[in-house]
Amino acid sequence: MPNEIDKVATPALPLAPEGYDRPYMDQNSNVLRLFFNRFLNVVNTLLDSDDGGKFLYLPRGLFYSTTNQTATAPNTGYPVEFENSYLWNSVSIEGTNKTRITVTADGIYNFQVTMQVKKDNSATAILWTWINKNGTDVPYGGQKNSIKGNDHTAVFWNFSIDLLADQYIEMYWAVDDTDLTLQTQAATTPHPGLPSSVVAVQFVSNN
Repeated sequence: MPNEIDKVATPALPLAPEGYDRPYMDQNSNVLRLFFNRFLNVVNTLLDSDDGGKFLYLPRGLFYSTTNQTATAPNTGYPVEFENSYLWNSVSIEGTNKTRITVTADGIYNFQVTMQVKKDNSATAILWTWINKNGTDVPYGGQKNSIKGNDHTAVFWNFSIDLLADQYIEMYWAVDDTDLTLQTQAATTPHPGLPSSVVAVQFVSNN
């Protein structure tokens, strides 16, 4: 794997004799010297100000949906689906419809969410979106957007939040007009496929 540091193995120290033995002491010291030299090299490489960060394997994830998502009823909350995984390390998508973004390590996480919205008639509609943490709506964790009729637009979210191991985040959405949907598009000239929703998750720091 590129950008991987050589891991330091436990030193194989020689068995000690019954009494003092100069060759044994020299061999023992050499083994320890080689071990600590390798250990210091790893630490110095990792903490290097130029490129040390590239060796860190931080929790992360990138998930997206290629499904058109509809609201069956107006003024009703539905979790956003992300059924496809592109990147993942200690972050996963779970739940019946792949809506729960679950982490395995305590910490502060940054979420970047994009929803492709389509309005299929001429009337303006309201889209509400909000953050749900481990089954509970986050207080003041929502936003409201007015979507013009017969229009396509993207709605963006960027927020950081604290999570414990095995806790999850769901993004909810609701509309006042069910002709407003989260729309995906297949690849066609000149663009690639357009997902109905995307979420990028990145570990920021320990709690």
